[in-house]
Amino acid sequence: MIKESEPVLERLIVFFQVLLTLACFFFSIWLSEYFGNTLSIGNKEYYVMAFLIAPIWFVLLELFELGAMARIQRFRHLIKKYIGVVAIGITLLFALTFLLDYDSLPRSVFIVFAIINFIVLFSQKVLGRTIMKYFRNRGYNTRMILIIADDSSVNFIEQLRQSPYWGYLIGGIITNSTVISEKYKNLYTIIPEDEDFSKVIDEKVIDEVFFCKNNFKTSEVIKFVSMCREVGVIFHLHSDVFSFSGLHPHLTFLNHQFFLSFRNTPENYLAFKLKRGIDYLLAIIVLILFSPFMLLISVLIKLGDSGPVFFRQTRVGKHGRHFTCLKFRTMVVNAEELKGQLMSQNEQDGPVFKIKKDPRVTKIGKFLRKTSLDEMPQFVNVLMGDMSIVGPRPPIPEEVKQYKRSLNRRLSVPPGITCIWQISGRNNIPFNKWMEMDMQYIDNWSLKLDFIIIAKTFRLLFNGNGQ
Repeated sequence: MIKESEPVLERLIVFFQVLLTLACFFFSIWLSEYFGNTLSIGNKEYYVMAFLIAPIWFVLLELFELGAMARIQRFRHLIKKYIGVVAIGITLLFALTFLLDYDSLPRSVFIVFAIINFIVLFSQKVLGRTIMKYFRNRGYNTRMILIIADDSSVNFIEQLRQSPYWGYLIGGIITNSTVISEKYKNLYTIIPEDEDFSKVIDEKVIDEVFFCKNNFKTSEVIKFVSMCREVGVIFHLHSDVFSFSGLHPHLTFLNHQFFLSFRNTPENYLAFKLKRGIDYLLAIIVLILFSPFMLLISVLIKLGDSGPVFFRQTRVGKHGRHFTCLKFRTMVVNAEELKGQLMSQNEQDGPVFKIKKDPRVTKIGKFLRKTSLDEMPQFVNVLMGDMSIVGPRPPIPEEVKQYKRSLNRRLSVPPGITCIWQISGRNNIPFNKWMEMDMQYIDNWSLKLDFIIIAKTFRLLFNGNGQ
């Protein structure tokens, strides 16, 4: 029978982490006093903040499932979760201090609190996992499982055998596979598939059932689920059928119906919302700080040939949406009309048109392109939500029409002002390599990668390596 106490233990683990968080907060105050800041531990404002910290951290720890006694979870996933909890929690605290007009609370206390809280919470989780692994290796806190297997289940069974710290003990294998039978007949009880399944789980001590067959009928799975449900045994469905060329399924719900969803784009909802917030904030800062310089550029362009300051061009955004992309005009007014005459000089392969010494570029345009300052108006596109600061460069519709179908995946994320291609050589990179870089960005996206690309872009700007 399953261990009914585990949900209660998970709530207790969350509660314990909340207590640790409160201890970290008051320790941060003490540290600030110890190093010379005149704070009072009895200050009412601190107790109000502590009162707010408790429910905020409780909800966040629950939301990130950090009370769960996860038997199989990588440390990097735990690090991401705790960073998320602390980052969101501290952001909410800063907002609350502003709303409550608690200006006397030093921000340094919260920064120290964030660092200490992350270290303490992550350390206690690592320590807890280490202790549980120790006991599971010695047969404590284990789960007795039954595996329904076919030839494809060997890898899963071997993983269980090589990972005793997961705490799973194989109580039997239901299979008609001769491969499984021959390999494990001396290690585990082999049960034929025509055996009465309900009788097996009634007579054996079974906590969980793992269904690991590649070939199965829906009616067969429903039968096993129903019989497990009757006696409160957990049922897991695992199959290589649910993995396609590196795509991993995720369970999603719509109107109380569940779906296995396969995504080939980044799916961290919270990180994407944070990315959008950072985009919005940085766009406002850049447009405000550089507005005098942008005004000067506008005057210089206007004085050059009296033409329009901005070059407006239809570009293709996320999932094929068209939008008007803004740039400072760097070419003569009739540049598009002259493009046809220059097609034979195109130096870029694929559907893209690029010339290093383009005769249509104006004098001020050469400087703007060299410094990449012609892209500055695109921060307006970022504010409008059409673009992001980092992402694949937005193509024009004519280029997209020439794409191979597989290249349309680069349109599955918002286009950006800068990207891996921008910081890696730009026009010197063949078209196929450029597309490969965009796919690499999509497949490996993270906020950290965005910050790295932004930092390298700034370095290129100061070096004047634009083309």
